Amino acid sequence: MGGNCEEPFRELSPAQRQVWRTFVSGGWGLLAEINNTMSAAGLSQVDLRVLEGLQDREERGISELAAVVHMSVSTVSRQITRIVEQGLAERAESETDGRHRLVRITDRGREVLARHAAVRDDTIARLVVDPLTDDEFRMLGEMFAKIAANLPGKGHP
Repeated sequence: MGGNCEEPFRELSPAQRQVWRTFVSGGWGLLAEINNTMSAAGLSQVDLRVLEGLQDREERGISELAAVVHMSVSTVSRQITRIVEQGLAERAESETDGRHRLVRITDRGREVLARHAAVRDDTIARLVVDPLTDDEFRMLGEMFAKIAANLPGKGHP
């Protein structure tokens, strides 16, 4: 399995390697375009991910949020400090453990999230949804659901 030193690393076939390179090129290019579009609108993709991670729960701990958004605890902690200063989120103490700090999205954070999501959604519609058929787009979602289910941590939403 590659991660075990006693087992040999698996090698991709030339065709698999080409598919992978195409995926990486398209994926990185897509993320760069999303980031450029959001930056031009004065928005941040990282803020969007963190706010989305906060919106579906009343409150979350930093470690839990980091796992949900697939970022390091230190990165999420820095983002939280910044968005708390902007009034997009607020810190709260845990009712069960006074040492544990929780974070929750504010009403202003929900408004900013809606603006971020609108810009992102328009970009995704133009660059991903429109060039694909409905079946291709559905299959893309199914493929990434399989990939996410196979990742350590079993792919948080």
